[in-house]
Amino acid sequence: MDSGNWIRKLREERFLKAREIERLSRSIADVTGNPDYYVSHASLADIEAGTVPSIFKLFSLACFLGVSYNELLRVFGMNLREMERFANSPDPSRTALVPADLGEATLPFRLRFSSLSIHQETGLLPPNPEDWQLPFGMFKVDPQRYRFALVGSKDNTMGELIPPGSLVEVDTQQNTAQTFAWKAIRERPIYLVWHANGYTCCWCQQDRGELVMLPHPSSNQPVRHVKTPRDATIVGRVVAAWTFFAQLEPSIG
Repeated sequence: MDSGNWIRKLREERFLKAREIERLSRSIADVTGNPDYYVSHASLADIEAGTVPSIFKLFSLACFLGVSYNELLRVFGMNLREMERFANSPDPSRTALVPADLGEATLPFRLRFSSLSIHQETGLLPPNPEDWQLPFGMFKVDPQRYRFALVGSKDNTMGELIPPGSLVEVDTQQNTAQTFAWKAIRERPIYLVWHANGYTCCWCQQDRGELVMLPHPSSNQPVRHVKTPRDATIVGRVVAAWTFFAQLEPSIG
């Protein structure tokens, strides 16, 4: 498998630019106090050209590409399940690795919103990450440009692309529906839209004074036509999404 092309393609499917990888990985480096987690533009270019990254940079990529650490290791030719079988070899005449449950290993780096209620409807988080009641200040962003929103536990508008319970990052400077020839459904820009009933992540199409809000086909949600700016406004474009919360039960508070 061509590891560099695989990572680049996955990054483009997630609408992540090199500068966003730089900024997000720097937040991990700041929180952990370990600069090895930082993935610079040059480092990302080397990785996408085929260079094998360090375990720290690989960890950062796993966090923001939305894949498991084990899956990324397999891209670089390391199969942890095969290693586990090797470790459990019954041959006592040779040195063996200590058996460990590597196949079910999980990333220790998690966002925990246990103190926040995941409501049924999508809503914006406070502008400053310090107000989120997180156990650490992972997100150090410009609140004048970037906002974050939690997708409601019952909001399946974007189907598997942004499932219910996801955390999305929104670039408020990209607040106009773009029209260009995308090659795949994952390449089409997704926007966070404010409307009379709240907020929704969706594809958008501007038709004169009307905003057409397009859901993912698998959601079975209807296409909505709303007047702008009276009844709806594009908050911004979704530039990153984390789906850690998709399996959580909504907390009622």
